[in-house]
Amino acid sequence: MIRQEVLDRIREQTDIVELISNYVPLRRVGRNYRGLCPFHAERSPSFYVSQERQSYHCFGCGAGGTAISFVMAQEKLEFPEAVRFLAAKLGIQVDVEKSVGRNQPLYDACEQAAKFYEEQLGKSETGKAYLERRGMREDVIQRFRLGFAPEGNALRGAARRRGLNEEALVGAGLLVRRTDGYGDYFRGRIMFPVFSLSGKVVGFSGRVLGNDEPKYLNSPDTPIFRKGDVLYGLFQAKGYIRNEVPIMVEGNFDLLSLAGCGINRVVAPLGTALTQNQALLIRRYNSQVLLCFDGDEAGQRACRRALEVFLGAGVDPQIVALPPGVDPDALIRAEGRQAFLARLERAKDFVEFLTATVQSGTIAERRRMLSELAALLRLVPDELSIELYANKIARLHDVDKKLLFGRAPMALERRAVSPRSSGIETKLVAAMVHSAELAQVALEVCLSEALVDERLQRIARLVEECCERPGYGPGMLMDLVEDDETRKLVASLTFGHGRQPGPDEFYRQVVRYRAAWLMRRIEAAHKAGEEETAEELGEERSRLLRGITRKGVHVDEG
Repeated sequence: MIRQEVLDRIREQTDIVELISNYVPLRRVGRNYRGLCPFHAERSPSFYVSQERQSYHCFGCGAGGTAISFVMAQEKLEFPEAVRFLAAKLGIQVDVEKSVGRNQPLYDACEQAAKFYEEQLGKSETGKAYLERRGMREDVIQRFRLGFAPEGNALRGAARRRGLNEEALVGAGLLVRRTDGYGDYFRGRIMFPVFSLSGKVVGFSGRVLGNDEPKYLNSPDTPIFRKGDVLYGLFQAKGYIRNEVPIMVEGNFDLLSLAGCGINRVVAPLGTALTQNQALLIRRYNSQVLLCFDGDEAGQRACRRALEVFLGAGVDPQIVALPPGVDPDALIRAEGRQAFLARLERAKDFVEFLTATVQSGTIAERRRMLSELAALLRLVPDELSIELYANKIARLHDVDKKLLFGRAPMALERRAVSPRSSGIETKLVAAMVHSAELAQVALEVCLSEALVDERLQRIARLVEECCERPGYGPGMLMDLVEDDETRKLVASLTFGHGRQPGPDEFYRQVVRYRAAWLMRRIEAAHKAGEEETAEELGEERSRLLRGITRKGVHVDEG
């Protein structure tokens, strides 16, 4: 259990705008900051961050929370690990032994396996010779922590000799259950550890030394690793791609060869088709990307697919042309660093790239290509870019840009997440969330008892429990909420509910609301023949409306 005073210090000292700006470009809009949501693909920004309330909320997907919950989501950490992550940035000491999450054994297993594979590479003449043939420099091998998985069950044997947690190794996808016990998942492969953004080993990619299939084998999905949610090399590249346009390549060796030549802004999608989540990872750091895929037919298909994904995620992709059948690894070893950088300078946007693929000037060929351009154009995130690209297509192909669309492209509508409860309940609970003073008023009148919406009632009761704590605010409340849906609702209550009432005005509102609730109960008691109950409720209602429970504030029935 983490001490409350430690959590309070982290909340007080963390600037949520500065924190989230490391992941998402934000622009000031009035009192808040706005940007594209990192939790879902969108074209118009609906993600808001409040410096005053130290919280965030997306009006598109409903995501919301505090600095701690943001780190939990983005770094895929549990609560104690997210607290340690922020504490490390602030120089705050946290008791590590009391803050171990349930996934920690999996992280430990991956780290132990990475060290084992590194040791084995040092002992394997075959593994070292293979990397030497591939032109791998020693500093690159060490920086990316390459290793070697021997044939057989070498990791299982080492785990037993060293007393490692075999169940955790199974959970991390490193050992598999066989009829005769546990066996190694990776055998006879060069090992590429995959790191989280915080630098933890979360999985592996392994390549066979020969041409057996599959050439590459990735860790299976685990609680800490999903290959569609990570990019190989991003941990090492993230410090470079904030200021330089990132380069995406297809293969691990493509990336390592470029890194060996001092080109460090490179990532790779672990041999799978690019996913939306991977594109959103890039968007955290840069609004552009250079696609440097293999020059063969498969590479060009992957490039076109990546175009669609990046455009849909709001990232501007540029395509680097490679000779047919050549990959970046072979190219940079043949041409050298300067020639490769020159190719990057000649990168084309998707309009120029697709235009260059037209093999003939026939009407059918041009029509096919223009249809493809128009389909991609509809994925572009903002109207100004659409206009500029449409003008470029029209100029290059001598067509009326209006003909590129069957009709004008429709702007993406923002979907606000609205509570299921009545508007007045939502406003009352939002005021409680914002202000400890108003929460005390609601507690005095027993507002939570009268709320119809069960979700709002849970939130109101949690507010009543903690509003007297020092430093109470929406941030503290969201960190106390255990389930994600309730946290999203709390976040939505902190945004978009306008001016909060003063104590007297709020008192009148909650008294009127409770009085109406009491009237409904009185009517129900009369119908049930419970006259004594109806009389007691009537007396309580009269006291409320006479303003007896709050001196100096008159409450009428209006």
